[in-house]
Amino acid sequence: MTTIHEFERFLQRIFSEGRLLACTLSKLRSKQTPYGRVSMRPIELRGELFYQATYHYDQKELHENLTPIQAEKLVLDMLSGVFRQGHFFTSEADWQVLVSKKGALKILQHKPSRQGQEVDLAHNRSKQYILEEGTAYPFLVELGVMNQAGKVLKKRYHKFRQLNKYLEIVADCMPHLKKVEDRPLRIVDFGSGKAYLTFALHHYLVEQLKLNVQIVGLDLKEDVVAFCNEMAARLGFDHLNFYAEDIRDFRTEGQVDLVVSLHACDVATDYALAQAVKWGAQVILAVPCCQHEVFGQLEQGRDSVLLEHGVLKERTAALLTDAARAKLLESEGYLVRVMEFIDLEHTPKNLLIRAFLDSQVKMEQAWDQYVQFAATWGIKPMLESLIAKEG
Repeated sequence: MTTIHEFERFLQRIFSEGRLLACTLSKLRSKQTPYGRVSMRPIELRGELFYQATYHYDQKELHENLTPIQAEKLVLDMLSGVFRQGHFFTSEADWQVLVSKKGALKILQHKPSRQGQEVDLAHNRSKQYILEEGTAYPFLVELGVMNQAGKVLKKRYHKFRQLNKYLEIVADCMPHLKKVEDRPLRIVDFGSGKAYLTFALHHYLVEQLKLNVQIVGLDLKEDVVAFCNEMAARLGFDHLNFYAEDIRDFRTEGQVDLVVSLHACDVATDYALAQAVKWGAQVILAVPCCQHEVFGQLEQGRDSVLLEHGVLKERTAALLTDAARAKLLESEGYLVRVMEFIDLEHTPKNLLIRAFLDSQVKMEQAWDQYVQFAATWGIKPMLESLIAKEG
């Protein structure tokens, strides 16, 4: 075991001497902590060494610039009462700090994963995207996002950012997608439209991660489906197929691992979520759109101030619908997070429901919470009926 004084000397050595490349504090002691982890990196401000601490919340990040002494104190305090694990990266070695339930410290040294890397003190580093500008991706050229030289077209830059944000979210989901040896990962994208995100997903999983996948995109417009199939053929995306079919009518054999439903209108999102639950999908990604159903169920008498104005009632109905969907998914065994998908400047429909199948979820408790919530507002969303029907 490591004494507190030894740990303090360790922190002083890597922080004050400028050896730290990066660190991450994780494994919360209490679920009441509003952020899930804290990361830190060195920066230079006014010619002096500082450390930028980033607090990672579900839907945002907050930054704080600290002197080396302040950074040492923050890490010491965090590992004394907030987190149970810390990873520290230097060019000489990686260090893992483990804290027992009783507060005992243990430092493990590992081979350096960043050997030879120098400390980067640039404060305003350029954003590192999964899809990099300057690289001509054939599918982005075909879709008119890039030119042949890999330059993002000015009018399509928001789409480029959206695609990267989407792939970052997918990347975060990958640890929850268990690999299967005897078949490809099966993915269904409900309401794929012109399929910018579907093509990006195929590129990321197949071209970058080298995974064996089978992706199906569904849309009601036959001309759009024909366009997407033609483009997939031109690109050689052999494991990507599109069908003109309604979400409610679609059937497939075997397990589906990832279900995507982006901007499916009104209760179409509920049908997609219900189908995902029926399949036992490991991961669900849904961006709801145009939630009209609950709007008609709200009675102004329940909150006359909030529901007096149509625009406020509409937004309230949308939030209630998504809150109900999240809790219903939890009652089916999913760990759920609701987060921002893209900036509000692009579209007001920017909430993403991200759900991971997790055996640790307290399903009965979630159902009881949902029942109380629905009774309080006097609503019964479509997803409740669909899940009850499947059950």
